[in-house]
Amino acid sequence: MKETRLKIHKLITSLGKDFLNTSISDLHSMESLKKNLITTPLVDFDFSKQRINKQVIDSLLEIPDSISLKESLRNLINGEHINLSEKRKVAHTIYRSKRGKEGFELVFSERERIRGFLKKIKSTPNLKNLICISIGGSRLGPELLDEFNTSRNSITVYFCSSYDLLEIQDTFNACKQEETIVLVSSKSFKTIEILKNLKYAKSWMKRGLGESYKNRLYGISSDKEAMKGLGIKDSNQFVILDSLGGRFSIWSSISLPAFINPGYGSYLSFLEGAYLADQHTLSSPWDKNIPVIMALLGVWNSNGLNINNHGIFTYNFRLRSLSKYLAQLSMESNGKSLNFEGNQSPFSTSPLIWGGYGVEAQHSVFQWLMQGKTKTSCDFIGINDKSNDFNDSHKMLLSQVVAMTFGEDNKDHLYKSIEGNNPCSILQLRSLEYKSLGFLIALYEHKVFIESQILGIDPFDQWGVELGKRLTLKTTEDSKFLSDFYPKKILPKL
Repeated sequence: MKETRLKIHKLITSLGKDFLNTSISDLHSMESLKKNLITTPLVDFDFSKQRINKQVIDSLLEIPDSISLKESLRNLINGEHINLSEKRKVAHTIYRSKRGKEGFELVFSERERIRGFLKKIKSTPNLKNLICISIGGSRLGPELLDEFNTSRNSITVYFCSSYDLLEIQDTFNACKQEETIVLVSSKSFKTIEILKNLKYAKSWMKRGLGESYKNRLYGISSDKEAMKGLGIKDSNQFVILDSLGGRFSIWSSISLPAFINPGYGSYLSFLEGAYLADQHTLSSPWDKNIPVIMALLGVWNSNGLNINNHGIFTYNFRLRSLSKYLAQLSMESNGKSLNFEGNQSPFSTSPLIWGGYGVEAQHSVFQWLMQGKTKTSCDFIGINDKSNDFNDSHKMLLSQVVAMTFGEDNKDHLYKSIEGNNPCSILQLRSLEYKSLGFLIALYEHKVFIESQILGIDPFDQWGVELGKRLTLKTTEDSKFLSDFYPKKILPKL
């Protein structure tokens, strides 16, 4: 497979040389508007503003078969042993499947426990607050889902993770112990930020409730013993599989806080959307397969056009945190250069993934995008339905894409000229529903996985993150460790 990837890299870089000075406006045609569009019942994908022609897309579409992508996708969706460096199965697609699978029985028993908990919580008297202590994938996903919620909130949900405890202190100032439950989400239950916040939370709860605080303390982890050791009762534990990666855990009980208000039906709808994305990815031909085209374009833009960053901009307020979520998903998965055998990928791997809420971004960073010297590829994500409010935002989105890709010449005042030529795609949700969001997020998961297969890296480990964790822990155990690296003036004051 190493030789195959060298050939793919050579093909892409060779094709790219002819496109470095080609403009999107030169490639624009009514034919491309029709051909470079994939529609589904939930999400439409328009890639007509990419810097490609028929020769490029036809060449890129030969890549999936050359790397046996169909087999890799089957293994992914069946939960097979494909996390090679950590010697684990990969479970996240099983969490949204419709029927049980041997070895994954916990997924469906826990789904029933989620249903029971969400029903019970609605009838808990005097409950006004849920505080979720979580970080990384355990926070970014649930927080995104909580912001997406359009139902009336009877319970206020807070997320806390700051290591300086300022976030949780501010949260406690707004809450009373007798009106609050605390839920701690951590796959390992050993992350030091989580442990520090948990210790502080237990002290706060105990001051107001005495030992009965344990009835209001819940945990989500793959390690039952670690939860028990930190004072979380067996009946208040939710267990996830060790084969479920943190950045892929949004489909599990990790997202409990986000469904406290909208309820279990919304959770099932979210899973249904992701399941439909799995089926689309597995069964659609390559040229009509959204995550396949997204992945091919991602590798093309990075390696053919030498674009080192990718912006993701959302044009619905409910999706304002999606860019942050997708940045972790993409960069923690594919921000690597070696595979588990130590082989260097010939490709430029994950670009910098950044972005934000487009309505705000266009009043700040879009200036750099329009007239800066660095090119950027972009995804623009919006809602297109019959709502007048959403229509206004969607018109704004479309106009910004035209500016970003076509630019504008100003021969009278050259300093006002906008080159454009930033390759852009549009992902358009048909409605603001959990099913559509589930479909969209799962598409991005598959895009990231497919990119990893092309690049020849393992998207399920994160050794760089692990080094940072180990060294942070070392600073708490060895007071002299940092003195070997910093002048005394910079070291923490004692």
